[in-house]
Amino acid sequence: MNLFDDSVGRLRTFLERKQSAGELRTTQLPATTGWPAGERGNIVLAADTGVELGNPRVESASFMVWTEAADAVRDGAVHVVGPDLAESAGRSLPFGKAVILRVDGMNEENCYERHRALELIRYRLNLKGYMMRAVSQYLREWSRVSVEAIDGGFSFATLAGTLHSMYRAVEYVSAVEFVFVTSSPEDVRALGETGARVERLIGAMNKMAQEMSFDCGVCDYTDVCSEVEDLRSMRKNAAEGGAHATRH
Repeated sequence: MNLFDDSVGRLRTFLERKQSAGELRTTQLPATTGWPAGERGNIVLAADTGVELGNPRVESASFMVWTEAADAVRDGAVHVVGPDLAESAGRSLPFGKAVILRVDGMNEENCYERHRALELIRYRLNLKGYMMRAVSQYLREWSRVSVEAIDGGFSFATLAGTLHSMYRAVEYVSAVEFVFVTSSPEDVRALGETGARVERLIGAMNKMAQEMSFDCGVCDYTDVCSEVEDLRSMRKNAAEGGAHATRH
């Protein structure tokens, strides 16, 4: 399926623009990161916070996309636009995060459940000194990193390394790439424009899977369905499945 291929292309354009401007740092994850797990609850209090990311008072954008294109994802690559955590002690930063997955075997019948399973992975993240304080349906992510963790070397590569292992443990995921943006509210908003597109695609997919309603005249997602062939295929498949269930 190529549901998010256009969004992956937009991310590539964003990264290329930042690279041309000398504003992009790219590293490759080491074989292991070895960061310890947190205790139950893993709370980072305000007084213990070294860096805050994506506070509701600042810009935030967080989303995941996937593609089946063979060479579209550079496994283990971590792209950072703006300061990393050690360079930001005591600050509250705007925060953008995009995760790009290379997947296999996605089709009209399984992509809804598989996408949901992939989305849930970040909620299982448990790293000492890192607390994801809030994640909403509006593609935002708010987190805190403790002073102790930053002093111990916690970085975006640390975060990416653990997430990489979690995603790669899924049998149909073969590569994972990360984008982190902390440079400015404007850059996070630019990343968020792609996120907004992703949100529309996910909304359309969820509506077809959950509501089993196929009246395009009253649907809020007609614009994206008309542009993306895979959504049209999903709609046709779901509609035929619903009609088959009604007959039986």
